[in-house]
Parts: sequence; structure tokens; C-alpha cells
Amino acid sequence: MGRLQDRVALVTGASRGIGRAIAADFAAEGAIVVGTGRHAATGLPAMAEIVAGGGRARFLEGDVADEARVQEIVATVLADHGRIDIMVNNAAIQREGRLAEQRTSDFHDVVNTNLLGTFLFCRAVLPAMVTQGSGVIINVSSVLGLVGDPVLPVYCATKAGILGLTRSIAIAYADRGVRAVGLCPGDVDTELNQQYFDSQPDPAAFRSRIEREYPVRRIATVEEIARVATFLASDDASFIAGTHVLVDGGILSRIYEV
Repeated sequence: MGRLQDRVALVTGASRGIGRAIAADFAAEGAIVVGTGRHAATGLPAMAEIVAGGGRARFLEGDVADEARVQEIVATVLADHGRIDIMVNNAAIQREGRLAEQRTSDFHDVVNTNLLGTFLFCRAVLPAMVTQGSGVIINVSSVLGLVGDPVLPVYCATKAGILGLTRSIAIAYADRGVRAVGLCPGDVDTELNQQYFDSQPDPAAFRSRIEREYPVRRIATVEEIARVATFLASDDASFIAGTHVLVDGGILSRIYEV
């Protein structure tokens, strides 16, 4: 019996990176996982790998910014499983560039995926969670929801917005049995983070410098973030709501190295 035995979990951005690792860890702890993503070509193999390892998982294609599709996905999960116990809003994109270089289309792309997508899935699952009297919503933010980055201004804004949304959900629905909590990773070894490194003149040197900034002298693995998400989704975290959990290797605990 795992910590999430027979609980139904919906995970966005599950095709790769943190979302894929969360889906795998949830399944290993006994959850029934439904992963979503925009591309079946990557999402189906990701969930098939979980099934091949003995887990229970399936993939539903869809864009988190598509309101109608979000409703369809949630309706499908409820029709097939009768409940949604865990909602993980992980899907995210970024556009690198200082604010003066950002286009309006960049703003809308990032906001629609990161913030609107989180809003739409939270809103869609809440009625079922309230009806069943239980549920956990984990919204993946970032250390950049708490500090700024010169070349990720819109991404930072969305990640800060996710934390505000999470707090509001928590205080509105905690007495109905629904917990909402934010998860704030530092740099993680993902394709999205590599995209950020690759935007620099010397990606390898930049990554090395970033790793040296961390007191632990490295960035996180996706599995390390997933294990924290599993804890937050479990009954072990039953009194954690309306806040965020930092998984940042200590980087926000210092001003500079001497």
C-alpha cells in the first residue's frame, strides 16, 4: 500500500520534466494517474513507461489554456474514475528576454499556459473536490515567484500569480476539505531549464556558474521535486495549506557568497 493508494491524480505537463517525474512517483505510491500535455507523441510514451513499470497511468491530450478542453478532460476523469483526489498544475513555458524585448504575443503565450491554465484546472476540479469533501491542489510555482530574473519577467509574474491564486483557493476551500499548496523549485535539470541555459552566449559555462551559486553546488533532479510533491499530496501533509514549499537547495537563504 502506497501513500497515495487508489487516489486519482491529474497532472498537467506530464509528458516530460517535473510533471513526468511527479506522475511516475505518484503511480509508484499507488495513485491512478491521468497525465495531460499538448502532444500525444511525447505524452503517450511517458505514461506507457509508467504502466510498463507496474503503475496505473493514462494520457489525455490537451492545451491547458483551452477552456473547453480543460472541462472535457476533467469530465472524462470524473466519468471514468468517479473522483479527482489530487490536481497538480505543472504545465509551464517561458520566453527569454528582458522586458523591453518582450512582445505582447510572448506575454499572452506565457500567461495563458502558466497562469490561465492553472486557473482553469483549479476551477474545473474544485466542484468535484468540494462534493467529495476532500482534495489536494498542488500548484507548481518557482523560486522565481518570489524573486526576479532579468530575462524572464513574464515567467516571474506568472509564478508569483500562481502563489496568490493558491493562497486564495486555500482560504476559500479549506473548510470544505480541500488543501491548496504551492511548490517552488529552484533550478531543475529539465528541458525547460536547459532552454534557459541555451539562451546564453555560453550555455555550459552559464550552467556551471548557476550551479556554483547554489550552496549545494548543483541543481535539482526531477525526482527530488517529485518526492516533495508526493509528500504534499499525501496525508502526511494534511495540515499544510495556503503556503508554498521551497525546494531550492538553499539558494534563497543567502545574499552573496564571501
